[in-house]
Amino acid sequence: MRVSDKALAYGLLRVALGVNFAGHGFVRIYNGIGQFAATTAEHMAKSPLPHGFVVGFGYAIPVIEAVLGVALILGVGSRVALAGGALFMMALTVGVASNQQWDVAGQQLLYSLVFFVLLFLVEWNEVSVDGWMGRRAK
Repeated sequence: MRVSDKALAYGLLRVALGVNFAGHGFVRIYNGIGQFAATTAEHMAKSPLPHGFVVGFGYAIPVIEAVLGVALILGVGSRVALAGGALFMMALTVGVASNQQWDVAGQQLLYSLVFFVLLFLVEWNEVSVDGWMGRRAK
């Protein structure tokens, strides 16, 4: 079975995004989620967001990144993972915007664009567990 160039390109971009997210999540888990949450709260000290909320979200970030990353690498539940990733990026952008970190907000907008493109073109998600199981979005 030959895979089309579009399906191959789609799969490579999806996996690249997944490796990026999984890498973020697993390295943060390996280095200690508590340390990551505390450092995040320190960086967000001038933000109007409640400290407890920032710490709590800081504990969730690495796990969310790891789960999204693995789902994207494998192409399992791709549509849900892509929509969830886009919503996750919006939540992160709220945080950095509240802290006036405009350079980081710009980087997050690039991630959001990649999530949008992948979700928009999800019909090309053939090189994936979803595709192999016939669960491609129509």
